[in-house]
Amino acid sequence: MSRLGTFLRLPALRVLGKPLLLRLLLLLLVIEAIFLAESFTTLMEHALRLGGGPVDVAHLLGFKVPEILDLALAMSLLIATYFATQDARNRGELMILATAGVHWGRVVSFVLIFGLIGGALSFANAGLILPSAKFGERLALIELQKDFVLTRIQEGGNETTLQTLRDTTFIASPPNTSSERAEERGHLFVFQPDINGGWRAANSENWHVTDPEVSDTHKIQLQQLNVLEGLYPSPDLTPRPLNSFATKSADFAFSMADALPETDTERSAAERLLSLSDSETGQITRLLSRALMVPMAGLLALAALVAGGGGPLRFAALPLAALIMMSSDVASGAILSGLASSLPTLLICAAAALLYLGPPLAYLIWRGEALMKPEVRR
Repeated sequence: MSRLGTFLRLPALRVLGKPLLLRLLLLLLVIEAIFLAESFTTLMEHALRLGGGPVDVAHLLGFKVPEILDLALAMSLLIATYFATQDARNRGELMILATAGVHWGRVVSFVLIFGLIGGALSFANAGLILPSAKFGERLALIELQKDFVLTRIQEGGNETTLQTLRDTTFIASPPNTSSERAEERGHLFVFQPDINGGWRAANSENWHVTDPEVSDTHKIQLQQLNVLEGLYPSPDLTPRPLNSFATKSADFAFSMADALPETDTERSAAERLLSLSDSETGQITRLLSRALMVPMAGLLALAALVAGGGGPLRFAALPLAALIMMSSDVASGAILSGLASSLPTLLICAAAALLYLGPPLAYLIWRGEALMKPEVRR
């Protein structure tokens, strides 16, 4: 507890902590909003096509948040660190810290610790939250489709609907609302193609679907049936007799598995949670690379401030830092992927930390003193 209290009283934290955190949260909210707005139309069309409403759309959008966070965290920290530190630097707050004996390494250490915390969040998000979100989104779409099919079977609609359950086809006509006695449902036509080597067709004027007696089990109750059955034509096209009869009631039991394609509820490769074992070195390497981009982004932001100075280069410093971050991620990721199969996990982690954090730290160690001095515009 005393170490936590000491950390919270660090001068660098008091100067940069709140501005950096607020900027980071604001950037994440803006990026999340932009990407969610882009996904909104597609998800809304999909939900409406399956009879969903605003709650279903919001539910599906919620599953997109971890995916966007996984992509946006490093870039958001780069921008937030750059501008928060630049403001503190231009207001002379960093110079005051230097005058009070606070070494510039304290500022770098604070940004590095802040970035490592963000990297741990990125690692947990990519390894645990994001796979769960992908799995939950797929199951939510399956459930939405199941509810849509059941509602269409139970309530019908204003158009003729067709549904095949196992080998039986049901065609429901819309209710006749123009008659004196408005109908709740129209007629239901039933066709069974294989009944003792022949076929059977029935028409019901009064039908309904019962509530499930057990999970996902339903029953179609048919009243006042007119039934017609017969045999298929013989090869020589000899006419065969048809049987016609009427019955007061019949029923047809079904489960939702009969109405929908078989769904896979096992987690796919992209939906499996992270397993910290030697057999998962490749996945750990990939997630670690993405996580180390976060502290690297904070260090690159400080390096961009130092390199930009007060001259014209300051306008290009931040875009160049973003370009270096993305290029380094591609190059380092390729190197680490090649080492993943030949080195133990701990050595992979050490190599990843060296590749991602080593170059910006080396530059800051070389020119770190310039970080505390306000820009002299030229």
